[in-house]
Amino acid sequence: MTFGQLAGAAHGYARGLQELGLGAGDCIVLLAPNSIEFLEVYYAAIEIGLYVAPANWHLTGPEVAYILENSGSTVFIADERFADVATVAAAEAGLDPARCFAVGDVPGFRPLNELAAQAGGGEGQASSSSSHNGAPTSLPSDRTLGAPMLYTSGTTGRPKGVRRPLTGASPDQVTVPNYYFFAGFNIHAPDNVHICGSPLYHTAVLNFVTISLNLGQAVVLMDKWTPEEMLRLIDAHGVTQSHMVPTQFSRLLELPEGVRAKYDVSSLRTIVHGAAPCPKHVKQAMLDWWGPVLTEYYAGTEGGDAPSPARSGCASPAAWGGPGRPPP
Repeated sequence: MTFGQLAGAAHGYARGLQELGLGAGDCIVLLAPNSIEFLEVYYAAIEIGLYVAPANWHLTGPEVAYILENSGSTVFIADERFADVATVAAAEAGLDPARCFAVGDVPGFRPLNELAAQAGGGEGQASSSSSHNGAPTSLPSDRTLGAPMLYTSGTTGRPKGVRRPLTGASPDQVTVPNYYFFAGFNIHAPDNVHICGSPLYHTAVLNFVTISLNLGQAVVLMDKWTPEEMLRLIDAHGVTQSHMVPTQFSRLLELPEGVRAKYDVSSLRTIVHGAAPCPKHVKQAMLDWWGPVLTEYYAGTEGGDAPSPARSGCASPAAWGGPGRPPP
């Protein structure tokens, strides 16, 4: 998919959301796997000042209903893969069926194509599953930068949505914090190729994918992560960077040596990893295999991060990483 096709589809959905009466500061909930449609809807909302709350697709219907109600969302977009959860959530939250849209077939939901069609784009034109070449390109009105609204489980009680104030910035420009966030990891150059193998409802995963796209980088999006498939895609697309977790390192290291040797990973420049401390033996094994490309960091959905690069041999004790460890 090209940048133009992604933008065209997003513009169509954005105009459709505006036709439903949504404007800056309103919120939508998105229940979808890693997919082109996820990104089309995300960018549609972001370019007209909306908040987007990506729901964890492991949640139950009542749990998703809580997010719909708590976020104040009146529009719900769900993938047919999670139809059972979506129908329960929409009913329990009391949503108008005319404001519920489906990627695929979800009983009682409108096809996602209709969201663009009602904005005059023509049914099917804004959907990646239809005709990208016919995607509408006219911009929606009143464009202003929206924001993700991620729900964090790192609290007591029910999940809390992190809702940052909108800045009023242009959706066409990379924000200064996002640029320097990537520059801090030295992954800001447009020739980088990012691979995503974790669910987009995670804060860091979503940020790394969307900032990569905003910087003009190619993104390889995996629907389901498996270790050998990741290696194959790194080799096939010349992947340079990713955001990973230690469990994925362990799964990669479990592959037989013959399988690991089949794929060229020399294109890798930076692998940022977090979510949990990385065991020393795992990190050393990855360094021995991939070279000095690992950077461990600690951060939270609420904001802030502390990186710790690991170079050849991990001379710095801090390179073994983990919450509570002092900086070098």
